[in-house]
Amino acid sequence: MTFDQLLNYFDGQSYREIEKQTGISLAQLTYYKQHGIPEGRQAILELQTGGKLKADVPPLIKLEDLEHG
Repeated sequence: MTFDQLLNYFDGQSYREIEKQTGISLAQLTYYKQHGIPEGRQAILELQTGGKLKADVPPLIKLEDLEHG
């Protein structure tokens, strides 16, 4: 997920409101805006939003590896 997707989910709420609802500090939100949201945090946000936001994480196992393994 992108930072813009996170903001859109919270419908223009302030960073402080997002902080209250997610537990992500204002400093971290600012960092994520500049550098992107780490995969681990994206996974947490996916859980917190009941799947409405989707984490951009690579699959742990490639299907081709299973076919040749």
